[in-house]
Amino acid sequence: MISNYYTLRFLAASLDTSLRGAKIEEAFCQSKNELLISCRYEDEERALAVSCDPSMNYVFLRGQTHRAKKNSVDVFKTLRGRIIRSVSIQPSDRELVLSCSGDVRLLVRMYGSKANVLLVDDRNIVLDAFLNAKEYRDAALPDPSGDRPEPRWTLGEFHAQVRAIGTILLSAAIKKLFPLLNNTLVRELCHRSRLDERQLAAELNDQDIARLFAACEEMLKELEETPRPRIYYQNNSPTTFSLVTLSHVPHSEIEEFDSIHEAIKVFVGGSRKQKTLLQEKEALLHFLRQGAERSERTLQKMEQETEALQRAMQYELFGKLLMSNLPRLQKGMREVELENIFSSDKSTVLIRLDQKLTPAQNAEHYFNKSKKARAGAEEKLGHQEEVQERWELLRELLDRLTDLQTHEQFAEFTTTNQEHLKRLGYKGVIGEGREQKEEAPFRTFIVTGGFQVWVGKNSENNDLLTLKYAKPGDLWFHARGSSGSHVVLRTGTGKGEPSRRTLEETASIAAFYSKMKTAKHVPVAMTEKKYVRKPRGAPAGTVVIEREKLFFVNPQLPGGVDER
Repeated sequence: MISNYYTLRFLAASLDTSLRGAKIEEAFCQSKNELLISCRYEDEERALAVSCDPSMNYVFLRGQTHRAKKNSVDVFKTLRGRIIRSVSIQPSDRELVLSCSGDVRLLVRMYGSKANVLLVDDRNIVLDAFLNAKEYRDAALPDPSGDRPEPRWTLGEFHAQVRAIGTILLSAAIKKLFPLLNNTLVRELCHRSRLDERQLAAELNDQDIARLFAACEEMLKELEETPRPRIYYQNNSPTTFSLVTLSHVPHSEIEEFDSIHEAIKVFVGGSRKQKTLLQEKEALLHFLRQGAERSERTLQKMEQETEALQRAMQYELFGKLLMSNLPRLQKGMREVELENIFSSDKSTVLIRLDQKLTPAQNAEHYFNKSKKARAGAEEKLGHQEEVQERWELLRELLDRLTDLQTHEQFAEFTTTNQEHLKRLGYKGVIGEGREQKEEAPFRTFIVTGGFQVWVGKNSENNDLLTLKYAKPGDLWFHARGSSGSHVVLRTGTGKGEPSRRTLEETASIAAFYSKMKTAKHVPVAMTEKKYVRKPRGAPAGTVVIEREKLFFVNPQLPGGVDER
């Protein structure tokens, strides 16, 4: 839904307001299939993020983005210094158009697996492309001026269209009539119309068609006139993004947004987090399944060894009984039935004999068979209890892991079963968050969005936090022009990307733990941790930062923030 036509239509209007007149400073790529276009309007710098990844196409405007010193590549170098004149959308396609000075345009094509960004001139000739540039350069694109918006019918016209569409599924019929609607919106139309999307369009009666027409009119009006970004969550994981109310989507929570950009940013961040969860969960499930299968095969082999050991004990019994009754036995006997003197019930045992051997040789023969059958069995069976316990543990962990749905559940599971997983030989991430929390001697807070904030306690502790525990992508805060705690916002611990409110709350914490705690407005510098360095020989807690952004905040622990 984040790359649906109506979402892009809403985005185009918002981007036209935000970027009209902005100067493009640079365009670069530092993550696979993601293009970042840095723009400046007066003193404000913002970046347009465009993902052409087949698994998720998206466009949204984010705050100032610091370019990595390594692993980043310049794109569209000729765009530098150009002014964005307008942002629009093609009338009936998922393509944003950024018209720039110098008669060039950027075409942002959200075409799923074929998504791309093209730079074209006034003749519609491709000058450059974000992906597969050699394939696209100098290609002449068809003139889009012939594209027309979707038709809007009267009830009579709509009725005639449905009747003429043929014997196809209702969902396919709706897509044919409204190609700009995606699967989610089609299902919502059917739900609002009280119709089954799997029924045939030809089966609709006049009342069904009238209800479907009314639902279509209602939804299109919402999409075009009163769209409101919202995210539907199931078990704290984002499942669906929408601009309209979705009555057919099961959910545990709905989050609404005033900003389309903030909504897409949160949805993308949450979806990536969920994708990571699924990958980690699948890796652990695979490990546990393989381990359980190996243990089960081992137990089956051990059952065979148990049978071999039982035979060895029986052969040994035969040998002992023969030796105890040698005077009664003669060479040439085919079998003999002897009383089992080693049994409390004095039962008899039938023993087959080799007629060519003497009684003593028959006894020796059974002793040898016992020795052979026993060889290795006792040693292998000595680990049977251990293997059985391992198999039972693997099965228990498998059953519990299968039902987990959220990052929080998965993190709790790996942390709780940390020792079990290590003993089983699992090499993946085990209880990482808990280990760091227990070992990290910092003040810890949770701010809006569920993000964790670490606060240094003294100069040496500040160095430990900044130089050892903070990751390059974490956000680093410190009261400017005053001594105080180093404060780190851990970017991967919350929902999506940190919001403006999240950043301000963290800045307030940094101001609170500084010498300017009693002031009303404190300037707090923020940058990514990778832009913080400690000069050689500098005193404890002393660092140098680059690419900072200033916040002016009240020094306080904001409402709803808990120290952990």
